[in-house]
Amino acid sequence: MSSKPTLAYNEEYVEINGISQYLLHYPDPGSRDVLLMLHGGPGVPNSVLAYHHQPFYGRLGNVVYYDQRATGKTQLKSKTTAADLSWDLLLEDLRQTVAYLKRRYDTDRIILVGHSFGSMLGNDYVTKHPGDVLALIGSGVVTDSRRQGEVFYQHIREAVAARGIKRDLKKLQKVSPAHPHVSAKEFTTGVRVLSDLEMKYGYTKVAYMPLLRKSPLMSLRDFGQIPKSGKLTQKLVAEVEHNYDITGTTKYGVPVFYILGRKDLWTSGEIAAEHLTQLEAPQKGLYWIEDAGHFVDTDEPGEFFDIIREIVAKLA
Repeated sequence: MSSKPTLAYNEEYVEINGISQYLLHYPDPGSRDVLLMLHGGPGVPNSVLAYHHQPFYGRLGNVVYYDQRATGKTQLKSKTTAADLSWDLLLEDLRQTVAYLKRRYDTDRIILVGHSFGSMLGNDYVTKHPGDVLALIGSGVVTDSRRQGEVFYQHIREAVAARGIKRDLKKLQKVSPAHPHVSAKEFTTGVRVLSDLEMKYGYTKVAYMPLLRKSPLMSLRDFGQIPKSGKLTQKLVAEVEHNYDITGTTKYGVPVFYILGRKDLWTSGEIAAEHLTQLEAPQKGLYWIEDAGHFVDTDEPGEFFDIIREIVAKLA
């Protein structure tokens, strides 16, 4: 990767929906396409990993990351409390961010690229504002949190049982017999426990901590904000992801594409792919990356951005 060119980037804070929000730009002069990257978590910015992806941006379009409200550099600059955080607020933030990018780049070709929680944000946005963006691209796509969670739980249970570590078996018992969908408290406890066990027992191709340490955008304050944002967004996770199900939404006014990791245990790609086959859209496409898990873009950035380049060409 060191032999590949490093692209210039710029950072800014923009007044969005009443607060200063952080945006990171990798401009592609001459292109009218803007890829707006919607991170997952919630509370886990992907802007700090953009340097790992940028060698694969060539002839892709203008790539823009933004740290969502309560997350990363936005939270460091503009404090949001858990009580003030809501799904509708994030959707309005996104609407105003899209409007700003249209002005900045003098274009109407905004493509949402949402990962995990960001796929949920992107999906709800295009169903509410179908004429506002050019297309939706999802990875680690959440479509039916109950079914995907049960598959996730089963994989983790089998992996933990095979190793037989008592401490982890006790952790798993807290969320038995399946991914919790009974109460908000049980749900947030389950997400935390299963996420920790996934990083230990699931498919993880890339060691994330070394990548974060190498990021030119990471400071000690940024490191400290990640767990704080995770805790801050727990209430939102319970409200939004608790029994989240979009399988009843089958008609889309924009093209929809899924890029899925074959080894994604976190949000079952098979269930997401099943939903894509059912929906109606001006264009749609399903792409599998065989040697990738939930974090498709970081596991296989070259293949991931080659697929996005192919998709953007279809939208010309």
